[in-house]
Amino acid sequence: MSQFAETDNKNLMQKNLFKAGATSALLMLVLFLIGIIGIITTLLQITINDGWLMQLYDNWLVVLFKINMGLQANLNVINLIDITIMALFCAMSLCLYPELKKTSKIWSLIATVLPFLGIPLFLATATAGRSTLLIAGLLISIVMLRNNTFSKSTAYVGIMASVLLFFAGDIATAIYSSSNIIAFSIGIGYVLWMLWLLFIAQKLYQLGKSLSEDKAELK
Repeated sequence: MSQFAETDNKNLMQKNLFKAGATSALLMLVLFLIGIIGIITTLLQITINDGWLMQLYDNWLVVLFKINMGLQANLNVINLIDITIMALFCAMSLCLYPELKKTSKIWSLIATVLPFLGIPLFLATATAGRSTLLIAGLLISIVMLRNNTFSKSTAYVGIMASVLLFFAGDIATAIYSSSNIIAFSIGIGYVLWMLWLLFIAQKLYQLGKSLSEDKAELK
């Protein structure tokens, strides 16, 4: 196989990887946007009795928000939407790894492995495991700070979102009684998390597009 053919195959693999990562990030963004319904109905005190619809927008972050708003919500349940989000995050982190490892191979590897460990842990306990996404998001964002591919704004947004959701969401909810302040912090972190996913999807799409343009120039 010629050098040009090898380069072409490598670029195609990278392009598909970037595309898969961007798609995973966008799908997560859509699911979190749907989750906004749960937050809005909570704030407006609207009751929805459709079980399937509730499962669709009641991801664990929305449930944490509801708990801190003083509403009855069950966090200790295996929710299909949470498993889907975790699987998509695994795919996204796997696609980010080739770029992030250029900055820090060890921390990038830890951030990539954590979500994969979280899924069986969640299935076994129905409680633990989902926080691995927030820890992985924090590690990914910290690595992004020293990475030339991703912008500083993407990194800072990811850090703020992960810190708010993990410490003010998971940890504070477990330690303290329900609080509107904690709920507000979760809401802010939730919006920042969606923005972070949008930035990542946009960048991965741009990286894939640049590979296509480079291939066209070589031809």
